[in-house]
Amino acid sequence: MSEKRKHLRLPVASTTFIELESPTLKENSQGTVVKCRTLNVSRGGLLVLLDREVPVGAILQIGVDLADGDQTLYLAAEVRWCAPAEESGMRRDGWYAGFQVLNSEGSDVTRWIELITSME
Repeated sequence: MSEKRKHLRLPVASTTFIELESPTLKENSQGTVVKCRTLNVSRGGLLVLLDREVPVGAILQIGVDLADGDQTLYLAAEVRWCAPAEESGMRRDGWYAGFQVLNSEGSDVTRWIELITSME
């Protein structure tokens, strides 16, 4: 059975930072940012491997270091699915999560699309 994908997936490994919890001024908290690995990317989203589960439907701020690592793209993305990595049969610890990149004002979504399109 073939999958119907809107965009081509490219096997790109990069460092990604996901803001799980925003800092608050009231409580003077730092927030929570996790570092993870991108496994593949497309114009519309990305697949990451991280050390914890993320809630499906959550809209999170992410930073993706692509290409030679000297540019970080900042994006808003929605968690579309999340599953234990061990269920994939790849014998990895952690969680896989699929993110859909959102068209968000102030983000680098236009640069993201241009960069991924140039890699296709």
